[in-house]
Amino acid sequence: YMDQLAECENVPRKEKQFRNFTVNSLKLRGPSGEKAKGEIWALLVKARDDEKKIREEQEKKDKEAKLAAQKQNEVDQGSKKSNSQTVSDSDDESGSSSDSDTSAPALPSEKAVTKVMKKMLKKSSNKQMKFKALRKQVQHSFSLKADKEGKKKLKCLLQQCVDSNPEKLVMNGQIVTLTK
Repeated sequence: YMDQLAECENVPRKEKQFRNFTVNSLKLRGPSGEKAKGEIWALLVKARDDEKKIREEQEKKDKEAKLAAQKQNEVDQGSKKSNSQTVSDSDDESGSSSDSDTSAPALPSEKAVTKVMKKMLKKSSNKQMKFKALRKQVQHSFSLKADKEGKKKLKCLLQQCVDSNPEKLVMNGQIVTLTK
């Protein structure tokens, strides 16, 4: 029966419709037909569940790989940036900067944040958004934690991005606008 079923293009996915389909298309009638329909349906459900588990596992692996690659990229960009900042941080504070770097997640580079900000503003209506909403979207796109310290650092980073790109990003009060 499986060969005949494989040849059919319009096999129903719900059990009741499938049973009616097998009666009409495969001529499975009577008690022996009911038994065969039940076995075929159980086999199809098992195959569908197996495919779903494999697909979910693959999606989970892809997501983990993507996050690992993104974190590695952030670490690489962060190490370049932190090398230049380490000198200035050591002048201001002695030793406390290394403690805060290990406890808080590494922030993405200013260039990466600016790129994401522009992308979000292009998608929004009138190419403008409230600063808080923009920060939340950037935070979500980089999968950053939403603790108080992380929010403050990200807010400062976004403000730096706006200040360093006055020809493209303009802030009026709490609204950031993309120009050009």
